Amino acid sequence: MVVFLNRRASYGRGGAAWDRVRPELERRTGPLEVVEIGSDEGVREAVREAAGRGERAFIAAGGDGTVHTLANALVDLGEGADVTLGAVGLGSSNDFHKPFDRGAFVCGVPVRVDCGRAEPRDVIRVVYEEESGRTATRCAVINASIGVAAEANAGFNEPTPFVRCVRRLSVDAAIVASVLRTLATYRDVACRIAVDGADQGAHSVSSLGIVKNPHFAGAFCYDEPVEPDDGLLGVHLCERLTRFQVLATLAALSRRRFSGRPKTRSWKGSRVSVDGERAFALEMDGEVVLARRAEFTALRKRLRCCR
Repeated sequence: MVVFLNRRASYGRGGAAWDRVRPELERRTGPLEVVEIGSDEGVREAVREAAGRGERAFIAAGGDGTVHTLANALVDLGEGADVTLGAVGLGSSNDFHKPFDRGAFVCGVPVRVDCGRAEPRDVIRVVYEEESGRTATRCAVINASIGVAAEANAGFNEPTPFVRCVRRLSVDAAIVASVLRTLATYRDVACRIAVDGADQGAHSVSSLGIVKNPHFAGAFCYDEPVEPDDGLLGVHLCERLTRFQVLATLAALSRRRFSGRPKTRSWKGSRVSVDGERAFALEMDGEVVLARRAEFTALRKRLRCCR
């Protein structure tokens, strides 16, 4: 196994957590080759080099952003590459590991390193247009979002001193604090949405989630399941929500209740396109960029993932 380590995960605490976990992992798996993460291009080069000499198991030791970076590097190897993605959850939310398996923790850290039980999973390919007009492509293995949740995610990634202090007490509380900060200035995004080529009309988007895993951002979870390998995306829209309704929706999501709420809609489809009247925050596995339009496609069984 080759481990790609992000010591900066969880506000710099990832390194200490890894040092606690590593001895037990090596007792289970044997010696680990550890590569400390630098740039995305550095990860891609290291993955190509390791795959070229026969390595097939790659572990992201960090948060969901680390999983995102490594997964994209593995997808870039091409469809014929027989590689497996695993993870050691050193981050704040660790959505890739959810729902958590009580037996899959080492020193309090969630781990998915059992390559013997790896299963193929869908990947979300996201093709988006940046503000400059340049087109870029990334893949997400957990979920993607647009709107207040995406902007709050950006605030969580670059927290104010207050949010950082709250994070020491509770990840979920820090997420709510980021949402409250975002709501002070947030404006809905006017978008046109299509699902599998069918125009769903114009919407004033408060939040739009495109998911392969219904879990996101701490305790929040949609109540409509999506199979990891069915070739379909869960699409969940909230529109024209007041600030109070945003908070009420988050409270419902923390109890896994979303379906049927006022000003919400849900679909399932293999392809979703969003065309915005202005640039919007686009979040993919916790990483946030600015885009004007985006297309999301489910790539069926594109990547093997550890149990």
